[in-house]
Amino acid sequence: MAKQTDPRLLQAMQAIASGQSTQAEELCRLVLTERKRDDLAMALLAQACNSSGKYDEAMQLIKSAIAKNNKRADYHGLLADMLTTQGDFRGALGAYDKALKLQPNHHGVIAGKANTWLRMNKPQKAIQLVEPLVKKGGEDLTISIVYAKARIEHGDSESAADVLLARLPATQEPIETRRTLYFTLGKAMEKAGEYKSAFEAYEEGNKLSASGFDLDACVKGHDDIIKAFPVDSFASMPTSNNEDTSRVFIVGMLRSGSTLTEQIIDAHPLGRGLGELESLPRLLSNTFGEDSLSAQWSALSVAQLDVMASEYLLKSSCKTNEKIFVDKQLGNYQFVGVVKKLFPNAKIIHCTRNPLSMGISCFAQKLPPHTNSWASKLNSIGHFYNEYMRMMRHWKACLGSDILEVSYEELVENQESTTRKILEFCGLEFDPKCMEFWKTGRTVLTLSQDQVRKPMYVSSIARHEQFGELLDPLIDALGV
Repeated sequence: MAKQTDPRLLQAMQAIASGQSTQAEELCRLVLTERKRDDLAMALLAQACNSSGKYDEAMQLIKSAIAKNNKRADYHGLLADMLTTQGDFRGALGAYDKALKLQPNHHGVIAGKANTWLRMNKPQKAIQLVEPLVKKGGEDLTISIVYAKARIEHGDSESAADVLLARLPATQEPIETRRTLYFTLGKAMEKAGEYKSAFEAYEEGNKLSASGFDLDACVKGHDDIIKAFPVDSFASMPTSNNEDTSRVFIVGMLRSGSTLTEQIIDAHPLGRGLGELESLPRLLSNTFGEDSLSAQWSALSVAQLDVMASEYLLKSSCKTNEKIFVDKQLGNYQFVGVVKKLFPNAKIIHCTRNPLSMGISCFAQKLPPHTNSWASKLNSIGHFYNEYMRMMRHWKACLGSDILEVSYEELVENQESTTRKILEFCGLEFDPKCMEFWKTGRTVLTLSQDQVRKPMYVSSIARHEQFGELLDPLIDALGV
């Protein structure tokens, strides 16, 4: 008699399908407290952890699930997905092949393998893998989506759009799959020059995204930080004795060229990009809890600041020989003052971009579920941008030339001179390798992972001009 699946794990599956990784994680951990060797609970928890960025734990869990039950194709497929995320494409392809040996027609695994080929910039291999299923018909929607992505990369956006249009409205599919469908369709339409149709697809994808941006709460939070670090007394406030000179913090908004900037530094023999670290936000959360920054920061002693600085360095340590280490957590735009008080020698790079192009780029991007609630509506994007810029103007008033502004447009149009400026600011000599940043083979775990594997291109400059009056809600909110 077959073992009945725990109802809590069925709920976890539904939570994962709808992007509720935290809920899924809680359910799986509850099951594992009662049945420590439940392989399905391990595998689902691995999937939830991977979605929330807990990559090491996710990898341990899926390997444990496979050790308990190595006959499940979906377990090997999930391992392959994780290996792809971490940039181990060869290992991923091997894991996919093991899965397909167990279940040759597993559409999820086939789609995953095709996505790996895309990550390797080999769209033709992805097409060859999935095209027979598309021509046969009746394929899983994930197959249609990855086929469309491959067609877009292969320069055939019209065919990509046709494949996806045939699958609409897909109301019976999981919400995250539908989101991917609409955002991919939008990209296909935009590449084909059908900007109104592209916008409509992006709009549908965003309607399925978690919203509820609270502008008042955002303003209140920024007000509190500004109160904690007054411009007229910032220089005289207590500063740690930490003499570390290795840290560079890149801040800004999504889609501002921040990953590109980090990749340029990482391409230098003495530079290392650490990605979007949670070290500083977690440090502040652990130190202050729910209390406001303004209520507690002024009471901190130099000794306490020294302890906080040491704790950050311990949590973000990197045992390599580079001279410069980059923390690209964009949300640290709120905590520039904190950074300079903990690390007076730290470098701050602020990545900027035309707010209209950046706005449509955010709107057109499938962001992780239940994150960046401001990004699903054009007017919210505009309001958030204004608030973020208010914070950056405050830090500029506090720090002046201690912050380097890097314009995305300037970087793309004047690559060498801007690259030299970035490296000089970081205390690095110019190196020609930084001009060919896409050749490093580095794993990038951000939304721009595909862009930084290619040379710079100018097509994204003034991207907003193609959408005309469709961007009026963004323009009105920005006040431009």
